[in-house]
Amino acid sequence: MVALAVMLCVGMLACACGFQEPPYRKSVDADDAAARVEGKGVHVPDGFTFSKGFVWPINSVGTSAFAIRYDGPADQFRTLRAADVGRDLIEFEDLPCASIPAPGASKELVELGLTCPAGGGARITRTQRLHGGQSLDLGTHAVVLNPTPSHTQLFVLYAGT
Repeated sequence: MVALAVMLCVGMLACACGFQEPPYRKSVDADDAAARVEGKGVHVPDGFTFSKGFVWPINSVGTSAFAIRYDGPADQFRTLRAADVGRDLIEFEDLPCASIPAPGASKELVELGLTCPAGGGARITRTQRLHGGQSLDLGTHAVVLNPTPSHTQLFVLYAGT
């Protein structure tokens, strides 16, 4: 009986540990996401709703990096302009989906739901001009639009300081 109880406890702990957030980051809720995005001067257009977001490192001397995803209407992929989402941003440019600069590891964007279908492309606006594959410099941010068959994903990325 004791062996069965121990096995059940170990099994429950193993399951619980599998769903824990990595210690270097945390998920954010819609209110925290809105405060972070607005703090960077980014406006989330009408029709877009919060989906998911991460911030890391949790205990930072400077400001923490973040990646936050919003979902909106499919037609917004081509009609949004940089001025619709923020100040101090260059105009949107086309970018291969695989070249989207991530503020941390690119797996963070995949975990937020970024999908890059074959031949797919994204659009990006940022506070600086980058060449494909470069990461964001400290203190800079970007807004990425990614099309899916049913909606447009809007990612707000900030590199932290």
